[in-house]
Amino acid sequence: MKRKLLATILCASMALATLAGCGGNTQTASTDAPAAETKTEEAAPAATEEAAPAEEEAPALEGEIHYAYWSDVLGPYLEECKANFEAANPGVTIVLEPTAWGEYWTKLETAATGGAVADVFQMNGPNIGKYASAGIIVPIDDLVANSDLDLNNYPQAMTDLYTVDGNLYGIAIDYDTIGLWYNKELFDAAGVEYPTEDWTWDDLVAAAEKLTDSSKGVYGMVAGYADQGGFYNTVPMSGGYILNDDKSASGFKDPATRAGIQCWVDLIQKGYSPSQASLTENADYIQFMSGKVAMLYAGDWFAATFVQDADFAKKIDCQYLPKMNGKRVSVIHGKANCISSATKYPEAAWAWVEYLAGKEANEILGKSGAAIPSYKGCADLYFAQFPDYNMGIFADEAENMSIPYPASKTSAEWGDIMWNELIAAYSGDVSVDEACDNIAEQMDALLASE
Repeated sequence: MKRKLLATILCASMALATLAGCGGNTQTASTDAPAAETKTEEAAPAATEEAAPAEEEAPALEGEIHYAYWSDVLGPYLEECKANFEAANPGVTIVLEPTAWGEYWTKLETAATGGAVADVFQMNGPNIGKYASAGIIVPIDDLVANSDLDLNNYPQAMTDLYTVDGNLYGIAIDYDTIGLWYNKELFDAAGVEYPTEDWTWDDLVAAAEKLTDSSKGVYGMVAGYADQGGFYNTVPMSGGYILNDDKSASGFKDPATRAGIQCWVDLIQKGYSPSQASLTENADYIQFMSGKVAMLYAGDWFAATFVQDADFAKKIDCQYLPKMNGKRVSVIHGKANCISSATKYPEAAWAWVEYLAGKEANEILGKSGAAIPSYKGCADLYFAQFPDYNMGIFADEAENMSIPYPASKTSAEWGDIMWNELIAAYSGDVSVDEACDNIAEQMDALLASE
């Protein structure tokens, strides 16, 4: 009965997704059906004088499910999940399709346009609105409600991030927050005390000045353009915002928002950070790992990259983000799995998504050291893989100091606008005020079109 119910729900979800994509060039979902709040219970059959015929047994799951994802560090975790899932479902084959981050979204969009997108694929906050509104992925509210999954086991901010027009489209695989990574060797050489939980932004700037040694090509801090790993954290700490609560307007006209961006540009202009041109050529974390930069705002997931260099790994640690105006805020984000509306095997696709969202798969993810598992209680398994680092700060920030990643249906478009305008500001070609004026005008027009 449950399998038949799921099949019915999947058909309905795929029909809704198809309708969502039938609005010409509009980006508005065609359904506002609310998410189910309680699990559906099967009604007991009415008593009859004659015995009801025996219910037919639902056929076993079958199909070849292609799963697209980015990040090479997820490979071992997914291979183990694939083996476990296929052993429990011998009629299903999972085909893992990894793609480098720099190529993932172009490849996914091309596949979606051509109707050849993977059955299940990873999604992020900036793109969920676009793919949901276009009907490329299916809503899963009823599937979750009629499964053993409990959304209370996942960060609420992640559930909110993957909800579009009241419908849930993905379940978080992992979550991440941002910390201050620092090179102890460079601090020791400069005679500067390590960052503490009590640090403010002024403390960071003062330390960056002392750590900078132009004669050796050493900089105190990386301050190039970064949203999640940069101003998405300092803007709210400054009292500003990227997107208002109802997603109808940007915050780039607000002086507090501009202050949360100017603080990064100031570090570059003072010579405490490599130039934007240098960081465009060689990524911030690469310069950090080269031993030429003492501090870096970066997510917890970088631990898996840092430990690949055994010598460098011994030199670093992480700390809470410095406070600004007495506040500490970290933006929270994470990946989710979504089901293609074009899949030929919707039941098998959902079963794979459901398995990856469960406790067993999250425990495998945690032990792999690839990312913080989204499932409640599994984060410590991840932190245990990096015992030399102060990794607990990331969970504490997520639970007590985080704000959701700013996103709307046109995130991809206004994200490009932010990039183009602020790169010019970080490069010193225009002022922060001029860049923010341009962003506000273009971004607000996009938000109005949603």
